[in-house]
Amino acid sequence: MDAPVPGLDAVPPGDRPPVNITHLAFQSMVSIGTLLAAAVILYWLARWRGHDLLGNRWFLRFAVIAGPLAVLCVEFGWVATEVGRQPWAVWQILRTTDAASRSNGLWWSYIGVLVVYLCMTIGACLVLRSMAKRWRAGEEDLPTPYGPPRAERVS
Repeated sequence: MDAPVPGLDAVPPGDRPPVNITHLAFQSMVSIGTLLAAAVILYWLARWRGHDLLGNRWFLRFAVIAGPLAVLCVEFGWVATEVGRQPWAVWQILRTTDAASRSNGLWWSYIGVLVVYLCMTIGACLVLRSMAKRWRAGEEDLPTPYGPPRAERVS
């Protein structure tokens, strides 16, 4: 517990990761994650107090961007992890330049994954648009998934 913790200045300059990229990615990940967690807490506190934020346009607009923000948060975490360990794949054993694949067929698998994800994205968008059209058409008939607001509940 009382041993000294070496800083980055103890690492040779050729073995240091790009600190600014790692720091910015980590701070962005934590900021977005905190924002999303705060939105969830706000929603459930409002629900507990009898307010339905699902009727609030600003909350719904935020909910729309929350999905891409969550993906961005994951990507920032990946950047912080991968850039933060450079130039090593395994600390002081294997450098990333030595661990990288030189296979010629690697691009084909990358293109295959890209095509699959593109098709899944298009499919998801089509399904969501179809569901939204059906929901708008019969909006009056649809029950809310959470039951009536707290003020209308009979105990």
